[in-house]
Amino acid sequence: MEDIEVKRFEINTNWRSHVAKYINLKKKNKNLNPDMYCSQAKINPEGFKIFLGFLEKEDIYVFFKSFASEYLNRAMSSLNLLEKHTYRELSMPLIRDAIVAYAAPFSASNGRIITKLSLKEVDCLIPADLQEVHDKIINDRNEIIGHCDLAPRNPRLCFIGIMIKGQGYYWEDYKKILPDFKKLVPAVMDNLEKYNKIKFVSRDVYFKEYLNVPQCTEENPGPVVVDK
Repeated sequence: MEDIEVKRFEINTNWRSHVAKYINLKKKNKNLNPDMYCSQAKINPEGFKIFLGFLEKEDIYVFFKSFASEYLNRAMSSLNLLEKHTYRELSMPLIRDAIVAYAAPFSASNGRIITKLSLKEVDCLIPADLQEVHDKIINDRNEIIGHCDLAPRNPRLCFIGIMIKGQGYYWEDYKKILPDFKKLVPAVMDNLEKYNKIKFVSRDVYFKEYLNVPQCTEENPGPVVVDK
């Protein structure tokens, strides 16, 4: 039984590696298509296309069920630490980290197959009464924090805040939005969970078309040949 599982793992890994190589090659050659790649790599095109489609769905699943939740949890953790520790030295690094983490899933995140995964495409996540603070956080992340050379947790920010183009972004500016920020993150997390239950139902339901796949996916395509 163990040998069968090891063999299956090797086969799946090789298929995934071929998909990864195809995606990288396609970035350099837009005219490349799955059939052309399979012909060059001498692998079964049907099996390859099945794995290509599976990984595309997997990208979506992982983004909504894992990536987005992890970053929202990180934002909430920083806000909780901010409430627990009142040291001025921690104020700006923590609020910056919360802003960066919260904004991450609302940016265009790169999957392996899909290049633009983002929560901003989902209409039901932001409560209407918190839309303004959401917009401010995203705007500050994109226009201020995302374009300065200080890392989110850099202690140099403890007192000075950020000054760009004559406009100051200081702790007092963010202190005003903290109450609403602390309401916003859990509200988005709750709405995301509700959205995921509807969109994905369960893992087996979401991936149902891949539960019984053709025999060709059990064929080992062999390892990817590394270009010299």
